Amino acid sequence: MSPTTRLPRVIARVTGVVAILCALFGFLYNAQSLAVAFSGGFTDYLASQQDLAYFYPAFYLMSGVCIAFYSLLLTFGVCFVRLQLWCASLLAILLALELMYFLSIGVLWAALGEVAMSVAAATGVANGGLMAQFIILFPLWGPVAAIWSRRRLTPEMRAT
Repeated sequence: MSPTTRLPRVIARVTGVVAILCALFGFLYNAQSLAVAFSGGFTDYLASQQDLAYFYPAFYLMSGVCIAFYSLLLTFGVCFVRLQLWCASLLAILLALELMYFLSIGVLWAALGEVAMSVAAATGVANGGLMAQFIILFPLWGPVAAIWSRRRLTPEMRAT
């Protein structure tokens, strides 16, 4: 293996491993939050807050969106570990969508009036699994690494 193909392979695989780890963290975080919700763990908190009538619909909707994100992230991560780089652009789009989704939640806090506090309360327990990606700035460097690796490695280079 030549040095010109080693670095792109390593970067592609590291990007894939990071994507897999972020997806697994997100799944675990949401599984724990959903377990608390299904067991009624948020009920005492909601009973003390009169303006959180839409907490559960907001929580379940946001959890569903996040689980869809984690599923795609896991799929793309496995592809990258296997050097199947056809999904580099899709990974970039996914990470951009995650970022737009997370920023749009803040807009909803201000725009929804009576629903805003329910959305705000549900944000932390539904979207916390995205934090691993944001802490390591994966939405910024992940797409760059993915697309760079795909451009550097031809299909013949990936097979060897």
